[in-house]
Amino acid sequence: MPKRVIIIRTICKERHIIMAAVVTEKIIEMFLILLGGVIVYKAGLIDDKTVPKLSNLLLMFISPLLIFQSYQMEFEMRLFYGLLWTLAASAVTFAVTIVLSELLFRKKGKRTPVEKIAVIYSNSGFIGLPLINGIIGSEGIFYMTAYLTVFNLLLWTHGVLVMGSAGSFKEMCKNLLTPTIIAIFAGVVCFVTQLRLPEVLANPIQMIGNMNTPLAMIIAGANLAQGNLLKSLQNKRLYLLCAVKLILYPLVGLAALWLLHLEFHIAFTVFIGMACPAGASAIMFAERYGKDAKYASEIFVVTTVLSAISIPVLSVLAIRLLDAA
Repeated sequence: MPKRVIIIRTICKERHIIMAAVVTEKIIEMFLILLGGVIVYKAGLIDDKTVPKLSNLLLMFISPLLIFQSYQMEFEMRLFYGLLWTLAASAVTFAVTIVLSELLFRKKGKRTPVEKIAVIYSNSGFIGLPLINGIIGSEGIFYMTAYLTVFNLLLWTHGVLVMGSAGSFKEMCKNLLTPTIIAIFAGVVCFVTQLRLPEVLANPIQMIGNMNTPLAMIIAGANLAQGNLLKSLQNKRLYLLCAVKLILYPLVGLAALWLLHLEFHIAFTVFIGMACPAGASAIMFAERYGKDAKYASEIFVVTTVLSAISIPVLSVLAIRLLDAA
């Protein structure tokens, strides 16, 4: 074998190891902060009334500012095309998981809508956004916004239908006007027109956006602390859902992304979005539409805990496949 080929393979192998190590390190860091959230909840520093308010603060204010700030960069046609490709790849992977969910959860039951929402719509905002930020940086956030756009569009249309509440067209349009969608739209306009904020505005936005990861993990920890983890772990049905959410869907999505032969940062961002555990959206929708919110919380808790193992392990495979695509 030529020496040059050996050197290239060695470099690629080392890069894969480094990337996998970074993913594992970021997961550990985030779960240490999550543990802090458990502690502050158990210590009474925050309570059941505080957690929903902090969640709203994150979703309605901090995360949108972080997303908007990610678009404050020099315009590159490569990034713009990358954004479009991420939208397309996100739509494909969501379509696959929606079809699979209809096949896997055909049995009608009171908990079926909750299970479908939990396995399709991941915690990509709370966990995926800070995780991809730590691994790839601002470009990762930039691409993750495309994933979140498709996520929100489908959650407030398909997700509402799954819960058995069609609602009016006007109501659906109103639901889509979330701060996240508005921040994405405003960010894209600024990115394309190269409208840059002055430092006196950009710096405070950046500082607020930097709160996203620690606050998201503290909230996740507080949510975990409210549930009975040991009791939840005794529910055998949850392990089937975990296998679907944390292993099957990411692997199917990974296969689709590999076949698309996308640029690594784009493909890996979409993969991380899929690999995240069940989101708080399942709990929110269960409460909103009169379903089993306690069951949704159990799915959230168990998948969040087990994702500390599944994400790093599957990321090793994803890095090797997608980096070679």
